[in-house]
Amino acid sequence: MIKTKNQLKCLLVSSEVVPYAKTGGLADVAGALPKELIKQGVDVRVVMPYYRIVKKHVDEAKANTGISYNISMGWRNQEATILFKSTDVPTYFIKNDHYFDRDGLYGYGDDCERFAFFCKAVAEMICRIDFVPDIIHCNDWQTGPISLLIKDKYFWDKKYQNIRFLFTIHNMKYQGIFGEELLELLGLDKGYASPDKLEFNGGLSFLKAGLLYADHINTVSPTYMEELKTPTYGCGLDRLLREQLYWKSSGIINGIDTTRYDPKTDPALYYNYDVNSLELKEKNKQAFKKEFGLKQDNSMLVSIISRLTDQKGFDIMKQTIFGEWVMDKIMDLGIQFVVLGTGEQEYENMFRHFKYLYPDRSLVFLNFDEGLAQKIYAASDVFLMPSYFEPCGLGQIMAMRYGTVPIVRQTGGLKDTVIHYNSKTKTGTGFEFVDYAGYWLYKKIEEANTLYHDYPKDFRRIQLNDMKENFGWEESAKKYIELYEMIK
Repeated sequence: MIKTKNQLKCLLVSSEVVPYAKTGGLADVAGALPKELIKQGVDVRVVMPYYRIVKKHVDEAKANTGISYNISMGWRNQEATILFKSTDVPTYFIKNDHYFDRDGLYGYGDDCERFAFFCKAVAEMICRIDFVPDIIHCNDWQTGPISLLIKDKYFWDKKYQNIRFLFTIHNMKYQGIFGEELLELLGLDKGYASPDKLEFNGGLSFLKAGLLYADHINTVSPTYMEELKTPTYGCGLDRLLREQLYWKSSGIINGIDTTRYDPKTDPALYYNYDVNSLELKEKNKQAFKKEFGLKQDNSMLVSIISRLTDQKGFDIMKQTIFGEWVMDKIMDLGIQFVVLGTGEQEYENMFRHFKYLYPDRSLVFLNFDEGLAQKIYAASDVFLMPSYFEPCGLGQIMAMRYGTVPIVRQTGGLKDTVIHYNSKTKTGTGFEFVDYAGYWLYKKIEEANTLYHDYPKDFRRIQLNDMKENFGWEESAKKYIELYEMIK
């Protein structure tokens, strides 16, 4: 791509980015969106922490820019070193082994200090590199204070004066709420501890800083943005979004990397296929069953690939229907079931018990393996995502990409991406239910199972409809560019 003088420049800031470090969908978005923005003419660079896991992908000696500087963290200084890897998506890494040379990305007692350092290091980096963005695109709570820091500390510097800020909420549940030490770490005066600024629920919120001081806020689906303005889903910030910030909020649905998730070329599959060779999907199913010891029959194979948490709807699987456990009712339909994921102990134990009860008809993998996940997408007939709330959801999109029919609860991005099948018009991409109850989850699985066995042509039509859907980043990237230009 040839760079032009007036080319839009964007710095995308994220705490995790594929292929370097990932715990969830944020990393997929931060890895795929910049690629499409670049294709569409935006000069994009990404910045993230240099975690221990990143060292597998980025050689420090080769990537070192020679740029280092001290960041004041309350009573002590910490050094930030800038690494840079010029690939298809040019990426900066903030290196500080005290904060980031650890086994995991999050969940440490000093996360407040770690990500305060990251935000301050990103803000200071702008005046030290050869890239001054028009837009700084911040993602989730770990990046929330960046717009505030730049507006508070760097307003006098001409390099910063024309920068505008977009803050994207990927999951409102995680807000980065800490004590008053946050102000000292960020170098902010105590006036920011008031309810009209960073104070929230007795603490100080990283995410609230992003909401208040960004020039625009967006979420990863239009429906989720509207849900966040309600007490049910707003996590205590609904009134702020509904009454004060409504004028600068919107939603853009996520996409997926359609090159990476393509059943026609995916190296993880037993057999590659597309809309013109859908019969090979059945061969993937039988090969998967054979490898993992499931009975070779024509039963419908249902899958879950997910974090095992309340958010994802697993608590409704513990409910009963006329005195019988929901999971037992589902298995009474004669289906086979596969689960892949990790999460809360009660749900891991629930699926362990489930495997014990149905050893020849169920598989439970309490880990995450991307190659195995793609095998499961290709082998499954139906994919479950009964979430209580879902900002966007990528699992149902990936499932549809592989011709696997989603059953979802009508919320957030699930509502925006899945259309209930209409047997008369032959339109639709899956099955939806509204009420958050195990009964309705069971009824939709029953409906899908009836269609699968008694009306196979209709079931195949849904699969084909799914595979013809376009969930690549092209259209969403266009909307992001329009948003950048609007706030520029």
